[in-house]
Amino acid sequence: MASIAQVSQAMRRLFEEEAAPLARELGLRQRGMRFHELAYLLVLGWWHRPQAGPSALARFGGTLGLRLTKQEVDCHFTALTAQWLLAVLRRGVQVLISAHGVSLPLLQQFSAVLVEDGSTISLPAALASVWRGCGGTRTTSSGQAASAAALKITVRFDLLGGQLHGPHVQAGRQHELRSVLREERMPAGSLWLADLGYWTLKWLRQLSQQGVYFLLRYKPGIVLWYEQQRLDLLAVLPQQVGARLELLVGVGASQAITGCRLLAERVPEAVALARQERYREYARTHQKPLNPLVLELAHWTLVVTNVPAARLSFEQAFALLRARWQIELLFKLWKQHALLDQWSSGKPWRILCEVYAKLLAMLIQHWVLLLACWEDPHRSLSSVAEVVREQVPLLAHGLVRHLPLQRALRLLVGSVQGHCSIPARTTRPSTSRRLLSAAGPGLT
Repeated sequence: MASIAQVSQAMRRLFEEEAAPLARELGLRQRGMRFHELAYLLVLGWWHRPQAGPSALARFGGTLGLRLTKQEVDCHFTALTAQWLLAVLRRGVQVLISAHGVSLPLLQQFSAVLVEDGSTISLPAALASVWRGCGGTRTTSSGQAASAAALKITVRFDLLGGQLHGPHVQAGRQHELRSVLREERMPAGSLWLADLGYWTLKWLRQLSQQGVYFLLRYKPGIVLWYEQQRLDLLAVLPQQVGARLELLVGVGASQAITGCRLLAERVPEAVALARQERYREYARTHQKPLNPLVLELAHWTLVVTNVPAARLSFEQAFALLRARWQIELLFKLWKQHALLDQWSSGKPWRILCEVYAKLLAMLIQHWVLLLACWEDPHRSLSSVAEVVREQVPLLAHGLVRHLPLQRALRLLVGSVQGHCSIPARTTRPSTSRRLLSAAGPGLT
């Protein structure tokens, strides 16, 4: 489990023992700074000030005991530096740090509760040879032209122990199912949640065979079987708002997965109309034809899971379905607070250096979050991240030995604890409180 000593050791090993050999393997030359000092400058500098340019980074260098000019910083933004930062990031994601399981009984009945997703960052077209985007005539959901260059970030996040698998990077045009996460086996008894883009019968059958549970929204068009008969879904779904249906079904044309549960609930008309509008907008921006079945099924929330009813009730399954949004909030945290997809330069290699350095910063930030607040199920990650970002100079002093690193981490953790919990609300309760209330008397 995460401890100050463990996080301190991981940071020292990553930046002071492994960064330099990786740089030498790539042929990167030292230019005034040692490799670990350059890593600290870029990772901590952009973590503390996400909009920092070379001048601001040079000023941050003073915190590290470095005397730098803008030009001395700017000359490091090369293709080799970008490749080196990516290599350090890939080494960093191999360090898996977790905390004690959060005190939410509904989660604690699984060995892990893993949510998985990907997020894309558009890059300048000059980087298309490095990270190819979708390009073409397609537009994004914001109405902008799809980028010729893009980077896709994939993450698997354990809501129980806090462990972060990733961030892994791949070309923007590649589907999330091509992520290296496909090669990382999940522990037996864990629960896996993802969005519709991850629906493949082969993958779900493989999870079932490994003793892994899954919980996903039903994907329109997937064949279901009930009592050895092909299920006519629209004929059996409830028609009254709030009415529910639960069936034991087989999934797939050849019943590739058996023993699954179909859970359905009729939603209010306003919810259905909003879903239909989002689907029409998606079809328009992606230049795809409208599927009438998708529009019709918008009137129900449909879930497929292989978790037995004795272990997970209808209410609990729907509460956990909402928990999948925690990974969306993680990406939002990285983009809105760390400005992962924003930069003030037009130079391609500097942009790539900045993206990789910020991803490294978010990895280190997550380790600190596990130390500081994971035991609080009602934590606000955005509030914690804001406090931690302000304290980055303190961490810098610890890393360059102006004070002991473990002491710096204790001070940093102390600045967070007790101040970043989401209070109870009478309306719109937080996901953690929904999970707590859905546990029921048998789990509390």
